[in-house]
Amino acid sequence: MQGGDCDPIMSVEMHSPNSLRNSPDPVGCWLVFIDPWGWICFTCTTIAILALGFAAVAGYAMAAENLPAGVVNVARPDFGTRIGGGFDYGLANERPIELLGDPSKAPEVRVVRTPFELRLSRRNEARFQVKLGDISLVYFWMEAPRVHGQWHVTLTTVYPDGHRKVIFSRNVQNRVTNFAYVDGRTHLEVKVTSVEQTFKVSKRFHFVVAPERFWTWPDYFPTPHRSLWD
Repeated sequence: MQGGDCDPIMSVEMHSPNSLRNSPDPVGCWLVFIDPWGWICFTCTTIAILALGFAAVAGYAMAAENLPAGVVNVARPDFGTRIGGGFDYGLANERPIELLGDPSKAPEVRVVRTPFELRLSRRNEARFQVKLGDISLVYFWMEAPRVHGQWHVTLTTVYPDGHRKVIFSRNVQNRVTNFAYVDGRTHLEVKVTSVEQTFKVSKRFHFVVAPERFWTWPDYFPTPHRSLWD
């Protein structure tokens, strides 16, 4: 090196702290002191945090689909990723929810659980439809963060000829099982709004519709632990 100049890219000049402090060059050569053990600890900590985050997300997805034997989620895998006008998510399932199987054996229970979280629009609502099979009763509940306690759910039967009939419209609690009588071979329109207006964040939730009441995801918090009968 000549004239005390330092090429910041092509060369590195080592100085002691005193020589840097007493250097007449106002710019000088920048020296970065890196503690190798500190760098290793920082790297390990970062990796650990990322690993924990990934494990939490993976565990959430795995637990959410930890269905009991004989229960099948027939919701479309991509349901919840596309939104139509008025925050209408459209039809949730192609295969209807129903009970199938030989009466002498355990039936196959087809349910709809939204694979992705649904969100409310700026108008504070979201809606979608569920295709019903040959059933006369449905159980349903919501799975949402505990900070969001009370919601309003409206269920409307949509017949093949376009006729509509509201069969349920009331406030419901988070993670509480409710039921409604339905007409088979129809579509069930679900409309969700929030009763609480104090939260400015976008509210999100999963929704479950099933033809039979059962205990689901025993190791995961959305397990319905109360009902209208309790």
